[in-house]
Amino acid sequence: MKPSKYSDFAHTGPGTLAGRFIRHFWQPVYVGADLKPGRPVRIQILGEYFTLFRGDSGTPYVLEDRCPHRQTSLALGWVEGDCIRCFYHGWKFDGHGQCTEQPAEKASFAAKVKARAYPTQEYLGLIFAYLGEGEAPPLPRFPELDDVEGVLVANRHPVPCNYFQRIENDLDETHVHFVHRVSTDSYGLNELPDIDCAETDYGILRVGARQGSGANLTRTAHWMMPNVHFLDLPPSPSHPHWTVYLAYRVPVDDENMVTLSVAVRPVGSNTTGKRETIEPDPAQMTEDVLAGKIRIQDIDPKYPGLFVVQDNVALAGQGRIVDRSKDWLGQSDKGIILLRKLWERELKKIGEGKSLKNWHRPKEKLHLLVDRPKELAQV
Repeated sequence: MKPSKYSDFAHTGPGTLAGRFIRHFWQPVYVGADLKPGRPVRIQILGEYFTLFRGDSGTPYVLEDRCPHRQTSLALGWVEGDCIRCFYHGWKFDGHGQCTEQPAEKASFAAKVKARAYPTQEYLGLIFAYLGEGEAPPLPRFPELDDVEGVLVANRHPVPCNYFQRIENDLDETHVHFVHRVSTDSYGLNELPDIDCAETDYGILRVGARQGSGANLTRTAHWMMPNVHFLDLPPSPSHPHWTVYLAYRVPVDDENMVTLSVAVRPVGSNTTGKRETIEPDPAQMTEDVLAGKIRIQDIDPKYPGLFVVQDNVALAGQGRIVDRSKDWLGQSDKGIILLRKLWERELKKIGEGKSLKNWHRPKEKLHLLVDRPKELAQV
């Protein structure tokens, strides 16, 4: 792929074309169960820092990280009701960013001061924020997950590379047979798919056609602009059943990202709905493999974090940011080729001041391999 000024998908800080594009969409910023009332946290998304807190009412709020007074992080302060008070001089801000108290100033001054606040919603166990300009669009809903006969599990894990490498991996079904071969071989997923991809109203429909014998089923995945993957996942070491899975690949900065995800676990699968803690930490295991301390082929196939470590190593093994102009893409890379074309098209529209495509998913349920969650354990 010959680079152009519209093919820089990797850099997402303020003012970049890719960053401006992503900011047109809601992004998950935290797992809801991890945000405790009265315990503000500092988060980094798209190369910027923000303060996230949950008020006494239970409502989450996202504000700019710096207090407008003297630029100390608001995350260091105290939550009072549904407001946050700066640690430095006690200026108090409500969840909409309005300053309501300034202990050492005249009463009339507070009304003139406002911290930037961002629209925030909690959905499917994740906290979402709209970090763009103007009025926020409706938060996309997933009817496939709103009414399920299973347990929703929200999770978060870091990936030590640029987010676009993770997105491209979502359009690459062939890698499953090599990166995850320890697991796929164990349950008979051994037929390489015939990949077909098409642009849709929401992004890309990816189909991996197989003959259908045993575990070699034709798999459908829905990749949604700008960084959402929705599909059925095959069995893994810790979950020996097919899983409906929604994942957001969120940039932290240009060299790090996090996946915030929601998975459906079957009732009776010993799942409580709480965030899953894996030991040893997959992030540390990833670093140990990349540092040459261990070989990924030597990790216990039953290790519950194996899928995460395998993907992380394949992705970070490219480098923190990959030079895409050096790629030799083949027919199995149809999804990646289409992905890059769509992104370059949209970034060009932003650069030329034109309107973006109205990306949206249908209101009706999307086709998945497992259309009824009760069948998860039987597929």
